[in-house]
Amino acid sequence: MRRIFFIFILAVCSVFTAVAQDKIYFVDSSVVDAVVDEVGDELIYYRLYGNQHGPVYSTTRYNVTKIVYDNGYEQMFGAPLLSPVLPEMAAVDGHAMRYYKGKLYLGSQSYYGEMQADYIAFNLYGDEYFKANRRRTTGITLISLGAAVFASAFCVPEIEGAVLLMSVGACGLGSGIPILCSGNKMLKSIAADYNASHAVRRQPSLTLGACNNGIGLALNF
Repeated sequence: MRRIFFIFILAVCSVFTAVAQDKIYFVDSSVVDAVVDEVGDELIYYRLYGNQHGPVYSTTRYNVTKIVYDNGYEQMFGAPLLSPVLPEMAAVDGHAMRYYKGKLYLGSQSYYGEMQADYIAFNLYGDEYFKANRRRTTGITLISLGAAVFASAFCVPEIEGAVLLMSVGACGLGSGIPILCSGNKMLKSIAADYNASHAVRRQPSLTLGACNNGIGLALNF
């Protein structure tokens, strides 16, 4: 029993060690395992993950499509698709930001809408948006590990060992679910604040005009 539990702990530690690095995705489809030091207005400074005490490299933001940080948060760049005046353009178009299944979308519920929402939320809300995604990642990790530990208890013949694994798994589930809900709540709050501050609210109106069979009324809202 102790051997099984020890192997499980080593497996969990190896998982966290494997993902404890940033990944930089360049426009030429290359991927670099790195430790990102700073994301500036024009340049991104990073060190190679395999040589963290080595030189610091830099690249322009336009050469990078996205960065996946060690906590799972993805920062999108895609300069040709996104504009610094996007909040104002989105407000003119009346696009609202919405929350759906752990992600924010601006206007359409598509990949482009997700990129727009990510760009705006990161630049307008910064740390709050980063914290929300970090809580979601932490919550999902705890829930997944807790469920795995709880399920593994049914494979242990000893009652004492099974009870121990169930207790550990229940702790993971009990701590992960509130953290995940907190992250989701923060994302919903960001969407609500953006819509209240930037999205255009269309006022209902009644229009009288010509139609195929004469004159008709149109209710716009």
